[in-house]
Amino acid sequence: METRARLLHAAAEVIARHGIEGATVDAISGLAERTSGSLYGQFGSKDALILELLDQLKQAVADRIGKQMVTADTLDARLVVLWRNFIASPDGERDWLRLEHELWVWATRPGHDIAREQLSERYRAEYELLAGALALWESEGLIRPSLEPRRMAAAVVALLLGLEMTHRLDPSSVDEPTAVASLKALLKGE
Repeated sequence: METRARLLHAAAEVIARHGIEGATVDAISGLAERTSGSLYGQFGSKDALILELLDQLKQAVADRIGKQMVTADTLDARLVVLWRNFIASPDGERDWLRLEHELWVWATRPGHDIAREQLSERYRAEYELLAGALALWESEGLIRPSLEPRRMAAAVVALLLGLEMTHRLDPSSVDEPTAVASLKALLKGE
């Protein structure tokens, strides 16, 4: 377990500094003070290591969002929870989004068909989960989606990622009220 944790931590550091392309198996295993064989033994491939790292970081954020949603009884309050967790995750968890952006770029390059399909599969599963939450919000009368739930979930994720990326580049261009209003317009079909 210690070797696996060390490799995941090292991968996060190397990717943050050098991107996925620059995160070689040797660089990751070296920083973790392990051999490249241990990386392959634990994960099977660099791709699998990266996907597990991303899943762990995202799960921590998702768990926190879930806990905060319990007390969010209005649509605006729920959208604020989503937005704040996207732009200001504690303890370096925001790195999951930087890794996510990096992984998207990497997976869409020629020759990375397997990574692209793995990422697509993960997103399809996430859309299903979000679609369930959106169906609940609709049953509560909070939203009036203009798309079927799975397609609306994909649109919400795409909008959140785009808003966050724009905010990351220029925080003054997308503030919290802008993000909430944008998401609300999408979800209420306005």
